[in-house]
Amino acid sequence: MSVLLARDLSKRFGARAVLRDLNFSISCGAVVAVVGRNGAGKSTLLKIVAGLERASRGEIFWQDENGEDWQSPDLRGLCGLSAPDAPHPRELSVLENLQFAAQVRHSSTRQSSNRNEELLAHLELFGIENRAHDLTGELSSGLRARLSLAIATWHRPPILLLDEPSANMDEAGREIAHRILQEQRARGIALVATNDEREAAWCDARLEL
Repeated sequence: MSVLLARDLSKRFGARAVLRDLNFSISCGAVVAVVGRNGAGKSTLLKIVAGLERASRGEIFWQDENGEDWQSPDLRGLCGLSAPDAPHPRELSVLENLQFAAQVRHSSTRQSSNRNEELLAHLELFGIENRAHDLTGELSSGLRARLSLAIATWHRPPILLLDEPSANMDEAGREIAHRILQEQRARGIALVATNDEREAAWCDARLEL
């Protein structure tokens, strides 16, 4: 069974320690809420897993079902990250943002002669296919959050990282975020950085920072 492991993981920003000697083991099929006060390092932990930040000390790695280890920052290709500060260019359309993500990922599992049709079908899962040709900057914050989820899940990542996934969403958007987490259990694991008890209730366990 695949597992995400952290060993003595620490992160400092100058003199300020954010994470201290963090250890955990999360097996495939689990959805875990990462909780803690503001500034405790929830978003930082997700970025370290995704390879966007480097730990000051310790290690985090993914051991797949074949026993092969993938260590951060080489986990990038295995992760999908959705966060409020995700840098999706606002001057691109919704479809262009997803096209760009698909090109970057160049996942063989999502190659198709009808790529645009497949992309539009994926956007439909998030209720934004009718906004495919609108500029991302013209979307409401809730619809941008849906787009971020669509991009994070496009390549069916075994490690899904969601930072405040339903922030700014209406009830329909929250239901989409909940569904995504339920589906992730069959694919791998999910870490959800949140202080929202409604989001934490979607999870199987909590990791307190």
